[in-house]
Amino acid sequence: MTNNTKKRMSVHPLVILKVVFFLITLVSSTIIVSHGIRIKSESQAMLDLSKTVEADADLPQTANPETLLPTAEPTEIPAHTPVILSQYARLYEENADLFGWISIEDAVLDYPVMHTPDEPEKYLRTAFDGSSAISGVPFMAADCSAGCGNQIIFGHNMKDGTMFAPILKYADKAYWQQHPIIRFDTLYEQSEYEVVAAFYSRVFYQDETDVFRYYDCVDLSDRTVFREFVKNLQEAALYDTGRECEYGDSFITLVTCAYYTENGRFVIVARKVDTESSINSNQTDPQQNSTLTDY
Repeated sequence: MTNNTKKRMSVHPLVILKVVFFLITLVSSTIIVSHGIRIKSESQAMLDLSKTVEADADLPQTANPETLLPTAEPTEIPAHTPVILSQYARLYEENADLFGWISIEDAVLDYPVMHTPDEPEKYLRTAFDGSSAISGVPFMAADCSAGCGNQIIFGHNMKDGTMFAPILKYADKAYWQQHPIIRFDTLYEQSEYEVVAAFYSRVFYQDETDVFRYYDCVDLSDRTVFREFVKNLQEAALYDTGRECEYGDSFITLVTCAYYTENGRFVIVARKVDTESSINSNQTDPQQNSTLTDY
């Protein structure tokens, strides 16, 4: 073989680099497109669940799914037995990990809330139907329950603006003024909560002291613990909402990632209100109210 033949068979290094670059670009583009399609599919699945809830809202309440028995005559439900709200009964039959539903009016936040105390982060990357999901499903802290003082709910901060990404808008006081109410239903009760504080935080190291570990504030039955909780809210809050908190109030805390620092989080805390007291809450001037208080 002559030297001329060898030269004709050799490939210039620049050509190899171009081919490698093209392949990398092709693979990267495929992954990005695939990721986008998957996220869109997960969002559609959540929308379908929301439509199910809306469609079932006006159905008559019946006995809880797990207690249904074939009988010739209708079965009376004892007065002390809680009955699952009609809009959530069908979803509860599909997945008994369902604890409730959370939503904010005029926001892309309308989701089921799961609770799995024995496997706390089960729904971090799991869909409602049990399949793998990048966006997961909002879920409640393991040590929370329907009767705890502060129900802590975690959700992803998705780049497409879904899941708990909308709660970061509460960093702007004007947004809070327009969206002061959060709806959080359990399987058995419909409730509204008014936002009392919004703040940035993070997950703290175990050896850090004098910090507000909001994620540990579940049981507020002790008056001293409650006072400390309220004091920390006052200090952490980005702005004064003027909302009053009294000992014995029930709260929800929504938590999502915030990438301003390592293990950063954005948090909003809201207190349970009755329907009448929340009707005009978005029109109240915070300067005319007391700040957070336990009396």
